Amino acid sequence: MKNILTLFFSISIAISFAQDRKPDFPEPLSPGIKSDCVGFDFNHFDGSNISESTLIETILGPDIQSFNLLYFQGTAGDNASAGLFTGGADAGIGLESGIILSTGFIRNALGPNEYEGATGVLDLPGDDDLEALIPGYETFDATLLEFEFVPLFDTLFISFVFGSEEYNEWVGSPYNDVFGFFLNGENIALVPGTGDRISINSINNKNNSEYFIDNDERPGPFCAEMDGYTVLMTAIGIVTPGETHTIKLAIADAGDRSYDSWVFIGTESFTGINPGEPNEPDDPDDPDDPDDPDDPNDPDDPNDPGNDEPYPLPLGNWPIILVMILIITFMFLRFRKSS
Repeated sequence: MKNILTLFFSISIAISFAQDRKPDFPEPLSPGIKSDCVGFDFNHFDGSNISESTLIETILGPDIQSFNLLYFQGTAGDNASAGLFTGGADAGIGLESGIILSTGFIRNALGPNEYEGATGVLDLPGDDDLEALIPGYETFDATLLEFEFVPLFDTLFISFVFGSEEYNEWVGSPYNDVFGFFLNGENIALVPGTGDRISINSINNKNNSEYFIDNDERPGPFCAEMDGYTVLMTAIGIVTPGETHTIKLAIADAGDRSYDSWVFIGTESFTGINPGEPNEPDDPDDPDDPDDPDDPNDPDDPNDPGNDEPYPLPLGNWPIILVMILIITFMFLRFRKSS
């Protein structure tokens, strides 16, 4: 009997941690077929009409003296992982236009929200700098844009929005898609007021929820496929006017290649002009809805900026809860038998 119980618990534990992921693979839109809501319009990176220089020039403000492409990793054509976007305001992200980088296909961000886990597999490697932000995770399908620039100012501001299909069911799981803006090797895309990187686990409905927009419905309140995304945010870095600096804009899947994530960077928002505080887009169903208040039970300690702990165990992790109950029951029965 003891051997049977031991085998049962081993199988239960294995099942609880082997969380099954069933990504969706959306079909590309046919020519002339448009979304049934007003939202994004994309121009895909193709290496010629939309080149690496096009991406860089789109986001640079007029106060950048010069730039030089260093490296690009991504896919092109219909399955491009980078490109230009317009219609962001209608899609609800707070940026009307700019560039988009993805862990899958940029076209998968097109609304409305119809899929649980829209996925485009790039078959690209991950990125060491991103893995350093989330120790213990392996990254895949990284899209990278790295270049040198010479600023005419001393403080750099970058306006951006990060969104993902990982929300909300995979928060606190072995999957934690991540991105970073590495200025001279140091990530400056941080949760405001902290040194914590922005990822699925650091901004969501429980952690730093004031910076999170929940779009996890079919369809969601906003015309975007993303199940969730950040409010319009600003990365800030110190630079020296007239000197050459490097920046790497990077995003990758973490844990596996499933479920796309995207980062949007605004037109001419790579600049020395401060855009102001983070701004939440108006909910079309409730335009007067104020920002959500801080969660008093938020476990992300502001005095521990490196903390990226997941929020308390969600019901979606029922196998783990079941195993805990079974272990307690097993220990109770053994105690009764021995007494």
